[in-house]
Amino acid sequence: MLTGIHDLRFGSLGETWLNLVRSTFHHGTALEDEGLELLEVQVEFPASAQEDELIQRFGDRRMMAEMDKVFFADGANALGHSYADLMHGPGGRHDLQDIISLLRTNPSCKRAVVTLSGRGDGKVPCINVIQFLVRSGALRIVYFARGQDAFKKFYADALCLAKMARQVAGHLDLPAGMVSGFIGSSHVYHEDRPAIDDFLERGSQLIRAGQLEGVH
Repeated sequence: MLTGIHDLRFGSLGETWLNLVRSTFHHGTALEDEGLELLEVQVEFPASAQEDELIQRFGDRRMMAEMDKVFFADGANALGHSYADLMHGPGGRHDLQDIISLLRTNPSCKRAVVTLSGRGDGKVPCINVIQFLVRSGALRIVYFARGQDAFKKFYADALCLAKMARQVAGHLDLPAGMVSGFIGSSHVYHEDRPAIDDFLERGSQLIRAGQLEGVH
């Protein structure tokens, strides 16, 4: 349910994506001459995001594959990006084993946090903090992103976060619940205007017509 320009919580990742793009485009302020920016945005979607039909129809499969490499592969993706060695768990490991061990021992723990820091070269990952919580019998994620390209990259990042939630939940024999995020700078670029217009129009029509399973 949409409760405000900056509070976007929906029953599917695709609907959250569409409304994040719409809110950023219609309510954002000028980001120099690059595009528009909406600050301090809260998002929420279920971790079962891999089945989302809106993303299957409008998402860029290459972008999704490249972001999956960034989060989960040992080497860099086509753009030279990798989060594998930037990720640090509570015990200093670069994978999710710290998180799994901690929550297996103490399910109510609040310290199951992964941080992603830069190498000191001025570059900082888009996703910075990921917290894993076991609450109400399910594994949920709360994350902070310094900035996300709402149209091109948000959904691809979100799919990876949802995959993390499912992986940890699977090791703990728990269902994966919701993924909640706080985006410092949600932005879109002027060069993407034609594609954004098409996405907002056709995606909204499909939702109104009820043609997408699992989208409300």
